[in-house]
Amino acid sequence: MFSRTYRAALAAVLTTSAALALSASAGAADPRTFLGTPDPVVLQAFNPSTNEGYCNGFTAKVTFTDVNQYAIHTRTAPNGDITLQITGRARATVTNQTTGKSVSFNISGPGTAVFDSAFNILSADAHGPNLFWTEQQHSSTGVPFISYTTGHVTFTVDRTSRDTTSYTLAGRRTDVCALLA
Repeated sequence: MFSRTYRAALAAVLTTSAALALSASAGAADPRTFLGTPDPVVLQAFNPSTNEGYCNGFTAKVTFTDVNQYAIHTRTAPNGDITLQITGRARATVTNQTTGKSVSFNISGPGTAVFDSAFNILSADAHGPNLFWTEQQHSSTGVPFISYTTGHVTFTVDRTSRDTTSYTLAGRRTDVCALLA
């Protein structure tokens, strides 16, 4: 389940709550759809024999501690791809499961993400503070495997291989694995 490339806190919120966004009625007085709080996400330690995982030496757990986010625009393409524009407030804590050391982040975005019909993220265009992660096997972009960003960030993911094919950041990024090591 966590072998998908480039997921973000934004993506986690969307992935776990996309059905809510898609079921919003067109005639509702409030066009926003509350996305709810996603379940914690466990990011397995990097395994050099399989080249899978995230942080070297420890499993990380992402817990969403304060989420008040909404989909303000939802569009479904003829091929089933879903575009969600997200706004609102969100915070997450990332914990090193070996040492118990943790760090908390404001991950309020906002941003727009595109998912395929199975809710695998295909691209994102995000502003402000966000938390992104990608398995080491899928990253050829040189970005940290768990990355806290501030500023404008965009990325795309290959639909078939799940590899990150582009990544740009006009802002700052922090290597969360290094913070927690």
